Amino acid sequence: MKGVMIQKFSDLPIRAKLTLIVSIASTFTVIVLAVFFLTDKILSYRRDMTKNLSMLARVVGINSTAALTFDVPETAGEILMALQAEPEIAYAGILRQDGSLFAAYRNPDLPPDDRFDKAFFGRTLDRFRSVQSEGEPAPSGGHFFSTDYLDVIQPISLKNRAIGYVVIRADMGPLNARMAMSALVVLGATTLLFTGVHLVARRLHRTIVEPIAELMDAMGTVSERGDYAARVERKNDDEIGALITGFNDMLRQIQKRDEELAMHRDRLEEAVAHRTLELTASNAQLKKEMDERIKIQEQLTRAQKMEIIGTLAAGVAHDLNNILSGIVSYPDLLLLNLPEDSPMRKPILTIQRSGLKAAAIVQDLLTLARRGVANSEPTGLTELIRTYLNSPVHQELLSHHPEVRVETRLASDVMTIQGSPVHLDKTLMNLVSNAAEAMPEGGVITIGLANRYIDRPIPGYDDIQEGEYVMLTVSDTGMGIAHEDKQRIFEPFYTKKKMGRSGTGLGMTVVYGTVKDHKGYIDVESAEGRGTTFYLYFPASRQTIREAGAAPPAAAPRGNGEIILVVDDVAEQREIASQMLEALGYVVWTTPSGEAAVAELQTRRADLILLDMIMDPGMDGLDAYRRILERHPKQRAVIASGFSETDRVKKAQNLGAGVYLRKPYTLENIARAVKEALSGKRD
Repeated sequence: MKGVMIQKFSDLPIRAKLTLIVSIASTFTVIVLAVFFLTDKILSYRRDMTKNLSMLARVVGINSTAALTFDVPETAGEILMALQAEPEIAYAGILRQDGSLFAAYRNPDLPPDDRFDKAFFGRTLDRFRSVQSEGEPAPSGGHFFSTDYLDVIQPISLKNRAIGYVVIRADMGPLNARMAMSALVVLGATTLLFTGVHLVARRLHRTIVEPIAELMDAMGTVSERGDYAARVERKNDDEIGALITGFNDMLRQIQKRDEELAMHRDRLEEAVAHRTLELTASNAQLKKEMDERIKIQEQLTRAQKMEIIGTLAAGVAHDLNNILSGIVSYPDLLLLNLPEDSPMRKPILTIQRSGLKAAAIVQDLLTLARRGVANSEPTGLTELIRTYLNSPVHQELLSHHPEVRVETRLASDVMTIQGSPVHLDKTLMNLVSNAAEAMPEGGVITIGLANRYIDRPIPGYDDIQEGEYVMLTVSDTGMGIAHEDKQRIFEPFYTKKKMGRSGTGLGMTVVYGTVKDHKGYIDVESAEGRGTTFYLYFPASRQTIREAGAAPPAAAPRGNGEIILVVDDVAEQREIASQMLEALGYVVWTTPSGEAAVAELQTRRADLILLDMIMDPGMDGLDAYRRILERHPKQRAVIASGFSETDRVKKAQNLGAGVYLRKPYTLENIARAVKEALSGKRD
């Protein structure tokens, strides 16, 4: 029989022989692999489940040591409740050293008819102890498999002595389901593999044709698409296999070179982009520096031009004064000797008026040329403005511009300045006159006056530096100033007015010179068709017009020895506030920053904090007040700033700060603000 079968096999075609040999070998191999896989899978599942449950029991034991030691079963129960995260756990319990149940857990998802047999905990412990008693190696714990469950027991140790045990019973249902699923997968895979092997065996005659066809396809892909990642799988070690290996190596080298070229290209693009960013930043910085240099050069050129013109004006004014003295004075003598009806009176009066106009121009030239205020005294701009508005000169201006209305916005507590009232009056007159002439159809001129504290430099026509100022503003609703004219409006004789119709061409030059003589700053805001505003900043003085160092007004409310903390990053402001508050009867101490104030208030107290809103660098007034309130929830404070009231100021007030105090300080406003804050009032 055996010989017959061998003879029949020998008589089969080669294709059938190869197919049969491959099929038998493949079937045997697949069956062996399937058995090995299933066996390994089952053992692996059981081993992993045992390992996981043992680790879980160890963790529960460690966490339950304290509860078992101090006999707190409630805590142990809470620890066991954490096992809800493991749905395969059916029961779990913690046993005392004598085997009595200390705490137990039952899976809430078990059906109600599944009775909770607590006795199995003791049985499991007995099995574990019996294994130990038989002399077998005693592990740190143990486990026992049954058809439906896996029981795991783990000792709870304290100082190398078992004080209890953790017992966990897990349902084998999920594990059995996984093993059944693995068996189905293996069966399906075996069937598919056997079918595939059978089909491959039937096509073994193509083992020569198919590699050549695949090689041709790969060559076409590389040729048409340039895809050097294409590869041909080598199936044989014959000549065709060697050819495929050489082809794949060639493609691999080409691909490597192509990737290196792409990498170098990316690096080059990245370097170019980085360098472009550096050049862009450098250009921006260079442009900024050039703009600053141009601005400084323009300011220097403007100052030099004004200085040169001033020197020239001084000489011209001196000579013209000598000439004009006769033109202005002699007409008065001639008129004394002429009858009222003389036809010569009118020409002589015309000559005199022309001389007076020329004298006014000379006076402007002298103002422009003098550079510096010789007579400086404490001057109140409020009274100066009111005096000018009631003067004949102003009334005459309004008579020439009946459609113009003048309004004032004068603060009540404006400080004095050191200056020349004569020159300041001429400055105000020129600004108002210019504003009126900018509104031929009528409009509103607004004169404003207020204290202004500058916390940081403000860029503008002049760069206004930090300090206390009295700010004079003159606004109109007229035609405005063109952008190209704004930089030249203060130059002598530069005007857009018709020659001979209005002014001398020196009015704004006199304004600029007067501001500079008073060590002040000037700024201009204007847009064509929307009016113009001039801002004049004069350094503030704390001297009164009555006399320097005069006693504080009786109306200023005084303190009763309350402690006030002054927080300001500017030393001069701290000194000014301290002197005022001490003069009002308060006890004062100061700090230079919000951080310092927070630290000092850890050990000291203050009835009130006078807190600057803007302090650079570091936390501002709002942040500092928030930190202070964390330790002193009822701390009273007054917020001070040189800027307008902001949202951060309002937030500070919402937290409990008192009135908002605008810098620069005056005795009246600081006294009122502090008194109101101490009394709990909110203005």
